[in-house]
Amino acid sequence: MIGHSLSAADELLDVWPTLRRSQRVDRFEALPRDQMDNFFLALDARSQSRLLLSLPEGERRLYMRLLAPDDAADVIQESKAKRQYLLDLLDDKTMNEVKALLAFREDSAGGLMNPRFARLRPDASIDEAISYLRQQLGHVETIHYAYVLDENQTLLGVVALKDLVSADPTKTVKAVMTTKIYSVSPNTDQNEIAHLLTEHGH
Repeated sequence: MIGHSLSAADELLDVWPTLRRSQRVDRFEALPRDQMDNFFLALDARSQSRLLLSLPEGERRLYMRLLAPDDAADVIQESKAKRQYLLDLLDDKTMNEVKALLAFREDSAGGLMNPRFARLRPDASIDEAISYLRQQLGHVETIHYAYVLDENQTLLGVVALKDLVSADPTKTVKAVMTTKIYSVSPNTDQNEIAHLLTEHGH
C-alpha cells in the first residue's frame, strides 16, 4: 500500500505540467492524505501558488502555513495580486517574517534568506548545544550550521553541526566555532553571492 501511494505521488509530479488546473486539483485531492503535504512541498513556487488558489478556501490556510517563511515569500511573489490575502492566511509571527523578506528583491540576499536559524550561546557546552539543536529541529528548516550570538544578539561566529558532533563534549561552543565570517548586504544580488561562495570554496 505504501509503495502504491508513493508511486501515485511520483506519477502525479511527472504529469503535473501537462494537466489542466481543474485536473490538478482533482488529482491532488485524490492522493492519500499522508502524501499530500510532501507532494505540495515538492512543487516549485509557481505551481504551489496556482494549486493553493485553486483549493477550497478552508484548505488554503493549511498549505500556506506548511511553508517555511522564505518559501511562503516565493509563493506570494508568484501571486502579487493576492499578496495581502495570502499574507492573512499566515500566523502573525510568520507574516512578519515574510513581510520582511518581501521588502527585498526576490533575487537579492534578503529575499533568499530564511529568517529562522539556529542560535547558540558561546559559553554553552558542546553537550548543551547539541541538546538545544535537537529541540530546534521543528522550528528551523535545516540545520547545517548554528550561529553563535552574544546577549545583544551580535554575531560572534559560526559552527558546523559536524564539528559540534565530533568535538570534545566538555568544550564550549566558543572553542569550536569559527570567527572567519563572510557577510553580504541584504541587497546583494544572487549572482554576486554565488561568486563569493565559489571564491571561498563553499
